[in-house]
Amino acid sequence: MQYKTSFILVLLLSSPIYAEEMERGTMTTCAYQAGTAREIQTIRQKEGDEWPQFEHKIKKIYKDGQGRQDLLVIAKTVYLHPTKTLPTEVYDDAFTACVQRIQGTAPSA
Repeated sequence: MQYKTSFILVLLLSSPIYAEEMERGTMTTCAYQAGTAREIQTIRQKEGDEWPQFEHKIKKIYKDGQGRQDLLVIAKTVYLHPTKTLPTEVYDDAFTACVQRIQGTAPSA
């Protein structure tokens, strides 16, 4: 019984530490994705590409792999915004959506 009590006590004490680490990981991941989205919007506004042109450029520059797929997924969400949307707004939207997705609170489609 003493071992069970000790184990439960350790779990209870370590949960806040784990939650804090998860929160930090979420923030880092979402900040990276949102920053990428902001840069894509900035490039989009400078170069005036539509989605097919942007996708073609990315496929020419980067070899097929997870990194390219992730970049295209982020870019696809950027291209849902109007071209005139400020890059900071794109960042905010991407960051919020990422946090909601990770926390399981994203609105249903």
